[in-house]
Amino acid sequence: MPPPPSQPPVGTRHKVKPPKKPWSTKLAALEKELEELPSLIKKKFKKWTNGARDFQLKCMRAQVLKQDVLLQAATGSGKTGIAAGPHLLPSSEGKVTLMVSPLLALENEQVATFHDEFRLKAIAINSENGGCLPSIAAKIISGEYQIVLLSPELLVSRKFIDDVLRKPAFGSRCLAVFIDEAHCVSHWGASFRKAYSSIGVIRAFLPRETPVIAVTATLTPAVHQDLLTKLQFDPNSYLFANEGNDRPNVSQVVRAMEHPASSFRDLDFLIPTAMASTTAIQKGFVYCDDIKAGAVITDYLNQRVDPQFRKLGLIRPYNASMSKKYRKRVMQLFREGHIRILVCTDAAGMGCDIPDVSIVVQWKAAENLSSWVQRAGRAARGWGRTGLAVMIVEKSAFEAAAVSPPPTVAPGRRTGRDCGKGGGEHAIEHGLKRGTYGGQHDTVVPLDEAHITSDVLRDAKGEGLYFYVQTTRCRREILRTVFRNEPSGADQALCCDICNPGLFDHVRPSKPQQATRQRAPKRTTPVDSVRTALYTWRREMKTKYWQGQLWGPQAILSDNNCELLASVGPIESEVFLASILQDSWAWWDKLGGELYLLLNSLAIPALPARTTSRSLKRLPDNNPSAGSSSSTLLNTSPTKRARIAQALPSSTSSDPPQTGSEQPPNSCGTDPASLPFPPSSYDIFFSQFNRRAN
Repeated sequence: MPPPPSQPPVGTRHKVKPPKKPWSTKLAALEKELEELPSLIKKKFKKWTNGARDFQLKCMRAQVLKQDVLLQAATGSGKTGIAAGPHLLPSSEGKVTLMVSPLLALENEQVATFHDEFRLKAIAINSENGGCLPSIAAKIISGEYQIVLLSPELLVSRKFIDDVLRKPAFGSRCLAVFIDEAHCVSHWGASFRKAYSSIGVIRAFLPRETPVIAVTATLTPAVHQDLLTKLQFDPNSYLFANEGNDRPNVSQVVRAMEHPASSFRDLDFLIPTAMASTTAIQKGFVYCDDIKAGAVITDYLNQRVDPQFRKLGLIRPYNASMSKKYRKRVMQLFREGHIRILVCTDAAGMGCDIPDVSIVVQWKAAENLSSWVQRAGRAARGWGRTGLAVMIVEKSAFEAAAVSPPPTVAPGRRTGRDCGKGGGEHAIEHGLKRGTYGGQHDTVVPLDEAHITSDVLRDAKGEGLYFYVQTTRCRREILRTVFRNEPSGADQALCCDICNPGLFDHVRPSKPQQATRQRAPKRTTPVDSVRTALYTWRREMKTKYWQGQLWGPQAILSDNNCELLASVGPIESEVFLASILQDSWAWWDKLGGELYLLLNSLAIPALPARTTSRSLKRLPDNNPSAGSSSSTLLNTSPTKRARIAQALPSSTSSDPPQTGSEQPPNSCGTDPASLPFPPSSYDIFFSQFNRRAN
């Protein structure tokens, strides 16, 4: 007789799993653990002596209770700690959190943060660390690491899905999927980081109750809805926490470039004229999205450093194209204060917790308001510190229409400066001349901006960036509307340049120079021997000063500069050489003297004499009676209209000309061939017309 259905067969009871506890029982146990979480945080997290903030505890609780979370909180407010907190609970022992990070540099830095600040074991899986090796995958599944940092591309890759996500042992260990810098899902997922838009598919390989925690400092309504879709949130059951992104301790300034953009003289305020020590340069980021322009900015600022400190490398470039070793070393020196300014892209700063950054500069208008707020938020992250964020924009940013005007606004055809732009007067009214060297136009007359509503900003360019640039009222009001912030608590003296124009005094450009027109040097066909000598010289300089470096000698003296120097004739003085190269050659101070010695030693042929062709022509000698006057020069050449007027009769009278009277030289009876200048089609026409009439 078979055993009762409730009992397993004899000999198989060891294979039967114990019955699962009901969720109500688990919930009661978790609630009891969560009551102890605030005290555990104070005890275990060494930098959290004041405990966790309310929004952090709320998000940690939702995570433990298997609820999806979407959080907006300011940069530096402690969003990363939300991923660490639940691992302090007994029920989370052996659990793993997958953290999606947008940048390799950020992944490696967060590994150190979890280890040093939260005392958690973390690993970054990326190409720099060998990728997802089978041994690493086995350790992740076994729960050896509490935090696993990876890129969205790796998360949705077939290899990671098969080796990790599909394993039942990992599914039971996965505490949460944490999306750091979640705005990248919307901003980057639609363009160059397609994997971001596919993150939601991993839900199919994890237990249904696994929560997804998305955190960002910039969450517009449009990005909010996009995240709900792409991350597959249930709109009726997720937790939305909006703490706003206002940083009242960071002053905001926007001004137009006063100098040509290629001169970079609008950045002169970053380097003081008198330097007693390296700390005279404020520690800061200069964000430039063009890597090549960033390199030029680095050279320009270094040239402005006091000569006694110039060789210390106080200003350095930093971007994703550089080696891991270089980026790691430079970031370490920047943290320690040896490097004072990083000219960088988003590769530096995003998610980095550097407390003593005093100033952030955005060179040219940011792509959108989210990018600006993220970058401005890198300043003054330390407790009790204040900072400054300045955006130096092109003059056209004050002329650009913040939104495309509807057809009914300006009936008829819009042309010229009025088409898609506000025009010069509009630009001046909205602050074009504010923040200039003299400071005569710093004050602003507030305009009626009642039309700038949340609906208008939702459809505006760059998330309302041009409204922000052109506003005549507090800049934080635009940010408040776009990001749904609470009213700002910023002091008026520290708020923005609209509330306190005195903030311009910290970021004014240098004195404008009187425009002088520099004549380009005379050139001829490049001399091959000179060009060959320059090629040899730059190779020698590479070996002499930079032997073993992984870049070519063209970086010392470009091919274009070699062509130029080989085509300007003898270089007879260093002053002449400086007039050609000094402003455009980054190595002038180091190598200018050696280059002059080379060129001065070469036998460079002189430039051939230039033959000037005068536009003045001699009168034709067709009229014998003209005598010597036929060889005189004409000082001016009549215009076509003047020639036609001269060809017409001088009088409107119908009387025929008197016999023997002198006829006007360019009358209709004159043959075009006898004119003292080439005949036009009009001359020929009237001449033929006159002959037919006769």
